[in-house]
Amino acid sequence: MKKQYTTTFLLATSLSFPALLNAQAGASLDFDGVDDQVVVDNGSAAFVDAPGYTLSCWVYPTNTAPTYPDFDGFAGIRNEFDAAFYLLQIEPATTLEGRFQNSDGSEFTISFGGLALNAWQHLALVYDGAELAIWHDGDLVATEPAFGAITNGSVPLYIGNVQFNTVPFLLDGKVDEVALFRRALSTAEIGCLASGAPDPTDTDLAYYFDMNEGVPNGNNTAITALTDQVDGVSAGLEGFALTGNTSNFVESPVLGSVIQEALCEGGSYLFNGETLTEPGAYTATFQASSGCDSTVVLELMVAEVDNGVVQNGSTIIATATEAEYQWYVCGASGNTLIQGATAQYYQAPFVGQFAVDVTQDGCSALSECVTVTAIGIEERQAPLFTLSPVPAGEVLTVELSKPAQQAQLTVVDMTGREVLTR
Repeated sequence: MKKQYTTTFLLATSLSFPALLNAQAGASLDFDGVDDQVVVDNGSAAFVDAPGYTLSCWVYPTNTAPTYPDFDGFAGIRNEFDAAFYLLQIEPATTLEGRFQNSDGSEFTISFGGLALNAWQHLALVYDGAELAIWHDGDLVATEPAFGAITNGSVPLYIGNVQFNTVPFLLDGKVDEVALFRRALSTAEIGCLASGAPDPTDTDLAYYFDMNEGVPNGNNTAITALTDQVDGVSAGLEGFALTGNTSNFVESPVLGSVIQEALCEGGSYLFNGETLTEPGAYTATFQASSGCDSTVVLELMVAEVDNGVVQNGSTIIATATEAEYQWYVCGASGNTLIQGATAQYYQAPFVGQFAVDVTQDGCSALSECVTVTAIGIEERQAPLFTLSPVPAGEVLTVELSKPAQQAQLTVVDMTGREVLTR
C-alpha cells in the first residue's frame, strides 16, 4: 500500500494540487447497539492460508459500560472453533481486545487499556506469522506471540458486531474505513492508515469498505449494502434505520491534511487546478514523493469583514478592531485615497463624504460613505490635542498642543455615546 501523512496548517495564499478534486464529504456508519450490523457471507474466504493478516479501521466507541453480554464488536471474524481475527471493546470501557485463532483451534488474545470513548481513533490488529499486535493511532501498544493460519473460508465477516456463539456483541458507536489485508503491514504502512485511506490497488488488500455510499444524516433508506472497493463484494446492512443522525450514515473523521481558508466576498480560491467561488469542504488526493497517497481537505469559509462606521460630528470611527484601515474621500467619479489616513478614526478637515476600507484576515470591504456637513472653527485650525493610545483601552492620554483656558474635554466611544466630560 502507499503511505499517508497528516498535517494541519493555515495558509494565507492559494495552493494547487495535482490531483482529483472531490467536493463531496465522506461518511461513516453509526451503529445503535441494538440490531445494527454489516455482514459479508463467507468473508474469511478472501484471506485463507495467507502468511499474515491486518485488520484496520477507524472507530468511535460510545458505550461507557460494556459489561457482558453488552460488549461492542468493531469488526472481524469469529466462530469459536478454528477461525478468529477481530477487535472488540470489553470491560472496563477503555479496554480493547484483539484475538487470532488458527485452524487447529489455538487462541491468542491481546488487550490494550487506552481505548478513548466518544472520540475517533485508528485501530489495527496485525499478525505476521509469529506475533499478534495491536496498534492505536499509529503506535504499537501491545504484542503477543502467536502461530498458525486460518484455513476455514466460510466464516462471516462482521462490521459493528463480533459474534460469540449465539450472542452478538453489537456496537454502540461509529466505524469507518474498514480494511482487511492478506499480510502483516509494516510500521510505515500502519502509520499511513492512521492518517488516511488504504490504496485499493494493493494486491494484498482483501476488503476495503469506505462507508461513503450514503449522505451523512440524510435519508438513505434506499441503500441496502456497502460495496467493497477492491472487488465489489456486497456487504448487507442489517437493522439500520438509515435516516436521522443515528443508525445511519453520519459524518466521517477528517483524514489527511486540513487547510482552513477564508473566501473573500466576490473572490475565488484556486485548489487542485479548480477555481472555487463557493464556501464548503473540498478534498483532493495526490501522490507525494515518498509514495504515500496524501489527502488534503480544504475548509473554505466566507470571510466576514466588519466595515461599519459611526460618526460623531466631523469624526468618523471604524467599528472594526484588529484590522487595517485606509480612508477615502468619496466622489461621483470614484474614491480618492487620503495619504496617511490609516488610523481607526478619521477627523474630517472639510465638508464632504468619507469612507474607510477595512482589511481583516486578508479580505477587504469598503464602508458606506459618511457625510460631514459642518466643520467647527477649532477643527479648521491646527490640531489642539493628541490622543494615545488609539484605539484606547482602560487609559486614554489627552495632550494639549498649547495652553488652553476654560477648555472642556468630552470623550465619546465609537457608538457616539458620551463616556466622560471634564
